[in-house]
Parts: sequence; structure tokens; C-alpha cells
Amino acid sequence: MNGWTGYIAAHRDDVSLVLDDGRGNRVVNHPDQPQPLASAVKVVTLAAYGRAVAHGAVRPDEPVRVGEWERWFLPDTDGGAHARALDMLGIPHDRVRALDPRRVVPLDRLVATMIQVSDDAAADFLRDRLGDDALRQAAADGGWPDLDLPAEVGGIIALWAPELAPPITTPRSVRGPAEWALVRRYAHDPALRANLLTRPLPPQDAERAWADNGAAAPAAHLAALHRAIATGSFGPGADIARRHLEQVPSTLPGVAAIGYKGGSLNGILTGGIALRRHDGTIASAALLVRRMPPEIQENASSPENVLVAATTDPAVMTRLRCSILAYSEK
Repeated sequence: MNGWTGYIAAHRDDVSLVLDDGRGNRVVNHPDQPQPLASAVKVVTLAAYGRAVAHGAVRPDEPVRVGEWERWFLPDTDGGAHARALDMLGIPHDRVRALDPRRVVPLDRLVATMIQVSDDAAADFLRDRLGDDALRQAAADGGWPDLDLPAEVGGIIALWAPELAPPITTPRSVRGPAEWALVRRYAHDPALRANLLTRPLPPQDAERAWADNGAAAPAAHLAALHRAIATGSFGPGADIARRHLEQVPSTLPGVAAIGYKGGSLNGILTGGIALRRHDGTIASAALLVRRMPPEIQENASSPENVLVAATTDPAVMTRLRCSILAYSEK
């Protein structure tokens, strides 16, 4: 963890961090500083889904036609996540789309692809299905006020076709709704879909600038929602969200389960986590890093690694705290 410890300490202005081991120990760095979230924000959509199921607004077995899901998919923009989602569900494909768009999958399995392989199309499909008020309320109930609503594919379309969206310097209060309107248009406009498929990949510098101006929040808000889900204080639907976040069994001594959702864009690495122990204590944490140089990001391990290490090993948390304090005094 020395690599992460040194990087966080040396780049404090570009890091929002909250670590709480659930046993009285905390480390923070700019905890209330909004930063780009990348796919870590999908935990909000998951929470809203859990609440909707608990209240009977949607059913986990609700059938979804693959073709309707893929209306929200923009090829060559997700690092192969959609193909992995189709593989995960056992759906034959041509490495881009499903071979049979009439095939039906349960809504709950679509949610699983959003969390386990970070399918962007699933996230935007679910936002449309659940509604913006449901996402805002879920975030607020988890300790996350003033949600910057995510439009995963909408943001990507704005990168690929900047003439269709406000400039990246436009406030998120304007840009966010414009990106959502853009992806909703894309989902129902074959001409726009065809046009976008002819576009070349954007240059790296444009992608980095775009990523640095995406949907944002402080680490404190992301950690709060993960903690609310893990403790159950989120309320109805917490157990459903927890089931999706805790898919991978814990092998750590004394740890019952770990729920994690991360994200990655050009220059951006993010993650939020909650760790439930057998003794009933719960650790929660979030790490948001922006403007990471490409050569460093290429070799960086997942934020999950440092978050788990710091919340389970007091020595790592102490080293991180001391390192941040040492750099802040320079």
C-alpha cells in the first residue's frame, strides 16, 4: 500500500478521502470537496432500485428485452463492459451487441451487470425506468444531498459529439440535464445512433478534460451511502442493495462481507466501500482521485485495495494519516 499512501499524500489537492474503520479511527483528506465519481456513482442507482423493489414499484423478475436495454448502449465506449455483461448473462453476441435483441432478462440481472461489470447502458436504462426523483431520494436517504444525477452514456455522447452539448466548463446544473436529454434522444433516435457510430475516437487530452468535469460529489457523501446500506439505516431496500454490492465472499479473517463499487476514467480513479465484521462493527470509506497522470494510472491498483487495507489494518491507517499530515505541514 506504500504506492497509494505516497500518492495520496503527494497529491492532496486532487484527492477526496474518507476512511472510518468503525472502531473510532478516521482519516480524511478534503472529505467535502466534490470530485468526479466515474462509475462509483452507480451505487445511487442501485440504492434507488433496492428502494423501488422494497416498495413494490418494480419487481426483480420484471422482464426486460435485451433490445430495449441496448438502446442505451454506445459501442466502443465502455472498455468492453457491455460484452462482459452479455457474457455474464449467457447471452450470445457478436462482440458488440446481442445476437437476439428479443431475448428477455430479469431486471435484477440487469442491475447485477451494472454493479459487477459496470455496464453503462444498464445504468442509464435503470435511471429512465426508476425516475430521477427516486435517485435523488435514495441518495438523500443515504446521507448524500444535492445529487449530481449521472447520465453515463449521455456524458460519453457529449464527449463524442461536443456540438450537441454545453461546453464542459458549463456548470453541472446545466450540463447534467443536457447530457440526460441527449442520451434519452439517442435511445429513441436511430439517425443519431447511426451518426455517432461514424465518429472517430476523441483525442486523449479532450477525454481527460471531459472526465475531469463529470458528475461529482465529495467522498463524504459516497462513504455515507455505502455505510447506510451496510448498516441498514438507509431503510427499505438496503438489504437488496447490499446483496448486489457483496457478491464476492470475503476471505479476510473476522470480515463477514465487503461491498464495493469503483470507477475509472482517463485520469480518474474512484471507489466506495463498506466492510461488515463478524463482531458487528462496520467500516466505510471512499476515495476519489482526479488528474492522475496516465503513466501512474496505468500501473495503479484498484482503490479497493487501499480502502480494505486501511480499514482492516491499523498500521496502514496510521501510516496514511501520518503521511497526509506530514505533507500538509510542508
